Amino acid sequence: MSLLDEKIQAQVREILQPIARPIELVVFTKSALVLPGQDEPGLQQETVELLKEIASLSDKITVIEKSFSDPEAQSLGLTHAPTTLLREAGSQRGNIRFVGIPSGYEFSTLLETLLMLGTGESKLPEAARQELAKVSEPVRMQSFVTPTCPYCPRAVMTAFKFAYHNPNIVAEGIEASEFPVLSSRYKISGVPDTIIHGLTQQRVLGGQPERVFLEATLKAAGVGVTA
Repeated sequence: MSLLDEKIQAQVREILQPIARPIELVVFTKSALVLPGQDEPGLQQETVELLKEIASLSDKITVIEKSFSDPEAQSLGLTHAPTTLLREAGSQRGNIRFVGIPSGYEFSTLLETLLMLGTGESKLPEAARQELAKVSEPVRMQSFVTPTCPYCPRAVMTAFKFAYHNPNIVAEGIEASEFPVLSSRYKISGVPDTIIHGLTQQRVLGGQPERVFLEATLKAAGVGVTA
């Protein structure tokens, strides 16, 4: 049974029309075996079905299914399933990820990310790109979200834009309710809540303007912030 009705399919098909570059959605899944103190796998089957349905609406999008036993999952240090890598087809990009199912308000995040990858346009101001270029140390941005949060897409998309322009930045949108153990580890009590790991750890609460995320990212990377 289709997850998207005919009206939504038509809307999505139109939204994806500008995509000119082929895109891969690489979704990693694993067995239901759970180790003590770890999260159970999230909505794996539903995520795969949703991604395949979206891919059916554009000849530029391909879904690739992989197991957590795949060397790529191990080299990227993936821990929670499902995790989806969003990247240009044929690339080795692994720094734009969504952990869990991109449903509810995060469905719009997924579509916006596909447009960014497929058109090459992030709409991130040039000044911000120049600041991001200063990040030479590894930085990981984990934006915890829920499907019912209307402010969450801003946080995730900002992180995704940063990762798009700098390979030293890993951006993850994480569906908090699917992974309560992970959320509890970072004391997530409201969303969006973005934890930024680097030389120092920073935290951005709420769907703040891009400048707030930029300053926190530069601080995490040990870079001075330009006034």
